[in-house]
Amino acid sequence: MQGTIALRVANRAQARARRRKTLHTWLWYAVLLAISLVTVVPFLWILVTSFKGPMDQVVSVPPQLIPRDPTFANYVRVWNQLPVGRFFFNSVFVAVCTVGLNVLVCSLAAYPLAKMEFRGRDLIFYLLLATIIVPVQLTYIPSFVLAVKVFKYYDTLRAVILPNLASAFNIFLLRQAFKAVPNDLMDAGRIDGAGELRIWWGIVLPVIRPSLATVAIFTFVNSWNDFFWPSLMLHTRERMTLPVGLMALQGMFTSDFRGIAAGVTMVVIPILIFFIALQRH
Repeated sequence: MQGTIALRVANRAQARARRRKTLHTWLWYAVLLAISLVTVVPFLWILVTSFKGPMDQVVSVPPQLIPRDPTFANYVRVWNQLPVGRFFFNSVFVAVCTVGLNVLVCSLAAYPLAKMEFRGRDLIFYLLLATIIVPVQLTYIPSFVLAVKVFKYYDTLRAVILPNLASAFNIFLLRQAFKAVPNDLMDAGRIDGAGELRIWWGIVLPVIRPSLATVAIFTFVNSWNDFFWPSLMLHTRERMTLPVGLMALQGMFTSDFRGIAAGVTMVVIPILIFFIALQRH
């Protein structure tokens, strides 16, 4: 009899625990759904607006989410009015070069800071971290003077690529990833006669591949969306990147929100594709 009562009490306690867990789970789903809506709805509105025809209302109450007259004419008009293909090529070229060089330089800088012993190693690392505190806007004036007066690469794509060869945050991120690699792997490589560069390339880099993908994503998104520095350095239309070209689009289609929405969609979609391609890492 007592065993039956104890079993019933235990079952009731388990049922209450399951209900609490289910309620807790649904609460988190509601929070995540609300955050997703706040994030997705603006882009969804831009995407829908880019397909609206002349008879569709851009702004209305209630909002018109489904175009009555969907068309690709907005994309065709923007493509014909501006050298969007050239903007795409410039942005892709700048982003790919920036990602490749940044990952290479940052990984080469982070490896000795994590795995090699030398005098002043910690001081150098802390000085690199201190640069994160400085707002990047404060460096634009001296960087502009150097670009124009010293390096002579004003109005060239090099002016957008070379200042982004390294990032203190990326060095910090890769240093932490290198420190997590067991020293036994590196010692085994040294026993086999491998040098430090061989160990860095053939042993350590494959282990920290997820961190490399993370650095690549951050760098690509920052390079693709960068506007202020390219707008200072690039003034020839054939050398503009997409964000800078979008400003010309906004000036050309002052009241044409459909054209602006089409241009914004062209900029956002490559970022989504790049993120989805590297998401598994």
